[in-house]
Amino acid sequence: MHTARYYLLYSISFILYCLTAPYRLSLRSPSEKSAKNTKKIFIAVAVVTVATIVAAIIIGQFFVQQQQHPQNPEAPNVKFMTFEVDEQEITVGESTNVLINVQSSEEIIIDNAKVVVTIEPSSYEPYLSINNSPIQLPVFLGKDARTGEVKVSITATASPAKEAVYVVKGIVFVNDTQTDVKEFPLTIRQ
Repeated sequence: MHTARYYLLYSISFILYCLTAPYRLSLRSPSEKSAKNTKKIFIAVAVVTVATIVAAIIIGQFFVQQQQHPQNPEAPNVKFMTFEVDEQEITVGESTNVLINVQSSEEIIIDNAKVVVTIEPSSYEPYLSINNSPIQLPVFLGKDARTGEVKVSITATASPAKEAVYVVKGIVFVNDTQTDVKEFPLTIRQ
């Protein structure tokens, strides 16, 4: 595999060759060239030069990025089967349960999976509490393995206004790679 440097140097040498072409052409037959033909050749060389420079820059960036950031393997197919809430509207002092069930569609054993439940905006801490998050999931022993239902409880301890709306997100991670996201709105009333 050739490096980006090789393609960049090859492109630059081609550009220099093209830039000197009108001079070399005029040396071969100076008496036969008219000013109009020379101008057309120069414009054509300029267009080719600009196109070559642009192509060299694009190719160089592509190969440099490929060398710096090799492709990550595709994230495993571990997704939510269930991410449901009992109630999307609660009052201060009440709780709601989020039912979570995760399924693996991979043939391999997956032993480092977890679900993190977050609430946005991030300033929710004085008003809501979450128990049982993050959830370390059991080992998935093969295709169609499931966790079973897991509950996460969200309790409204206060409200910043008569009504506040938050976004509850569930994120599945396998080996710290995000594989699925689900969300729903949660309204808190005083």
